[in-house]
Amino acid sequence: MTDGHYNYKMIFVNINESQKTRLEDFFDEIKFYYYTVQKKVESVWDAKIKHKNSLTWPGTDCVFILTVPEKNLDKMLKHLKTFRMSLPQGIVMTAGVIPVDRIIIDFMNEDIVPDEEMLKKLKKKHGVN
Repeated sequence: MTDGHYNYKMIFVNINESQKTRLEDFFDEIKFYYYTVQKKVESVWDAKIKHKNSLTWPGTDCVFILTVPEKNLDKMLKHLKTFRMSLPQGIVMTAGVIPVDRIIIDFMNEDIVPDEEMLKKLKKKHGVN
């Protein structure tokens, strides 16, 4: 059984996809490794700022989803602001902070009782013993 991962925040960072590698390198520098990335996101930021992956509105963004213990939230926001200040003026970068009730890292060892009947059906359906 895991000890649970409570009191976390998720930070959704939207940034121009041209800056993806730069942000990943920054995370390596600060030794932060708890994130996922979604590329090729189409975004509309303003009537004149659109990344729609088209001839009229070229470019795309990406979304980084960071998982941060609540006690480290202010430190991460400080890091993100510092990073943003190092970018050219016209780059769009936004963030949203969302509370997380619980992080489940390993379902197999989490204290959650599975639905045994459904499990049997799924194993049979997929040929798993």
